[in-house]
Amino acid sequence: MAFKSAVLSGITMERLNALCAVVEAGTIVIAAGPDPNRQSLFSRHIKDLEKAFGTTLFDRTGKTLKLNENGRRVVLATHTFFGSLDDVMNSAVAAAETVILGANEAILRWLILPNLGELMASEPPLRFEVRSLPSEAALREIQTGRIDLAVIRTEVMAEDLESEPIAPIQHVFAIPRTLLRTKEGAEVFEGRPMPFAELGSDPFFAKSARATAKALGLNILPIIQVESFSLLMSAVESGTAAAFIPTIAARSLPEQRFAQVSAEAMKEMDRSLSLVWYAKSADSRPSIRRALTRLKRALA
Repeated sequence: MAFKSAVLSGITMERLNALCAVVEAGTIVIAAGPDPNRQSLFSRHIKDLEKAFGTTLFDRTGKTLKLNENGRRVVLATHTFFGSLDDVMNSAVAAAETVILGANEAILRWLILPNLGELMASEPPLRFEVRSLPSEAALREIQTGRIDLAVIRTEVMAEDLESEPIAPIQHVFAIPRTLLRTKEGAEVFEGRPMPFAELGSDPFFAKSARATAKALGLNILPIIQVESFSLLMSAVESGTAAAFIPTIAARSLPEQRFAQVSAEAMKEMDRSLSLVWYAKSADSRPSIRRALTRLKRALA
């Protein structure tokens, strides 16, 4: 099969690599470093690629570059191409092939990492690089090929991705027993103010938590706002505040020190999750297909 792009003089591996570096760094200056000559070289590489493809790859506002849809498709194809070559090289020397997985911090900590041994144990070996990303950011990263797989909230799914639903994340209200007079979790429904830890980095979750607390008749008193689920857990573990936390995280809390409350109204906080990927990337890279098989089995 003859590929038109293979005979275009303006398309080289060096230029494609420079394009990916600029997208990864965000600007030509950061990607090329402080050397003005290298910055000019990177700028020429991008212009040469645009000339070869016959279209712009970025929308330009002053010196700001924003990857457009054509650019996104070129970067995705380039990542897939280079990733496939890396897989071949690693396979030739029996080295573990690398798959990049993105998900939010809670999913990585309590869903992915506990299964890491199973994910890496099978032959041929795989090496996972995990990146902590909110669902929206993970979606953008997979659309440009900067990550290979992602676990995201189902509602932010894009139509051009393949997906597999996985078990939803459920939540409980976890309370240090030192904050309870009777040490029983049902006490939280009596209306007494309850010191409460909020997740500030996720407006969707914070809004859902407040609405659920109101529906349950909980008199929450926010005393601390944190930026991750790990810190939310730390606030609870310190005995300082109660919080809504994932059920899978709450399993590590000793019953003698913490009460856990579940209620029907908390189902509104459930998060449907999907494992997502690009079909073409999986078709061209056996390492991604193997990672998908292992993840589906581990997260079932």
